[in-house]
Amino acid sequence: MNVLQILFLVLLGAKFFADFALDWTNRSYVLKKAKEFEANGFATAPKVRDGELYKNYGKSVDYTVEKIDFGFFEMTYAALWSAVLVLFLLAPIYDWTSGWLGMGAGVEGWSSIWREGVALIGIGVVLSWVSLPLDAYSTFRIEEKYGFNKSSVGLWLTDLAKSVLLAFAIGLPVMWALIAFFYAFPQSWWIIGQCVLFGFQLFLLVVFPKWILPLFNKLTPLPEGELRDRLEALAKRTGFIAEKIEVIDGSKRSGHSNAFFTGFGKWRRIVIYDTLIKQLSSEEIEAVLAHEIGHSRRGHITKRLIIGFFSGFITLGLIAWILNQAVFFESFGFAYVEGKMFVPALLLLSQILPLITFWTSPISNYFSRKHEYEADAFAREVIGSPEPLVAALEKLHTENLSNLTPHPLFSAFHYSHPTLFERVEALRKNV
Repeated sequence: MNVLQILFLVLLGAKFFADFALDWTNRSYVLKKAKEFEANGFATAPKVRDGELYKNYGKSVDYTVEKIDFGFFEMTYAALWSAVLVLFLLAPIYDWTSGWLGMGAGVEGWSSIWREGVALIGIGVVLSWVSLPLDAYSTFRIEEKYGFNKSSVGLWLTDLAKSVLLAFAIGLPVMWALIAFFYAFPQSWWIIGQCVLFGFQLFLLVVFPKWILPLFNKLTPLPEGELRDRLEALAKRTGFIAEKIEVIDGSKRSGHSNAFFTGFGKWRRIVIYDTLIKQLSSEEIEAVLAHEIGHSRRGHITKRLIIGFFSGFITLGLIAWILNQAVFFESFGFAYVEGKMFVPALLLLSQILPLITFWTSPISNYFSRKHEYEADAFAREVIGSPEPLVAALEKLHTENLSNLTPHPLFSAFHYSHPTLFERVEALRKNV
């Protein structure tokens, strides 16, 4: 075993044990809080309106603990699979795929570019299937047990087939462009490539609700009535131009609820889950949408796009540097061929980079939570009171069996949003 393989195993082991410790700490903390609350008749629990938040509390604790327990198995499975894949399987899989597609050092031109793109997308799709049994168990055992899963096996398999087709339909042209730039501009391909990727990302924001989302869900215009009047008035007074307000049939797959907007500029669309409409009042949905508009009006979307743009430069720059490091590829069993290592680089980094970015997640989550507080404050100002959003958040946490008491350290690593009690406290502060 060489130095880079040992370093990979160290990074993999460090992330595994950190994740395991965080989950175990969170599990113990949740059960401790549950015992404390219930022993005191919830007298020590944070005060909420009419005690509604705690009507499903026992069930939410069971749901949280069962997901954590299954998560222990998932993370063990994922770590072992990653170790075996990187150390023993990835290079042979790539070699076999290269031979099957007729790739090699002597293959050049447009044909070579398409073959490399197919190899990358194809290997990525096949490797993702390793987690399908876990996904199926989570969906048809845990989610169904707690009343969330509404999907049939047939629909689940249909979604999988559509996802594979989309991976090739969308991913293949993108990979073709990157590889083409790599061959045409060997020194500056990563700069040009990131600019093209960013443009494609903006393009997807527009076409996603028009062409991609309808492949999986039915979207219908929000019917006329009080809710539509409220949301249109909200959009008008906040200066939020939206092309459409639509309802998505999320209930065909899950009992979880959400609302979001997609696109930008005049192509923005407001999308509301049908489950959300059933669970919340018109005033509460208005407050939820005001929060989402707050992300736009406070510049969060633009900031995230800018951060993503420069993060892409760093990632592609790293790939450009690694492509010239023969020892990196040879350490993991790849035969180094100058100018032909683009696909192996992406395959290896897809397994290695998450082991590094895991440790920076508290930083990104900190700024994400800061944005959530700002969007909440915007909603409070626009609605004129914190109570509609507070009521909405409490109902959503109740209906979704959300964990009300995550351990602070676990939250720092895994929560992009503040906890419910943190958000309610901030909303009601100085009111």
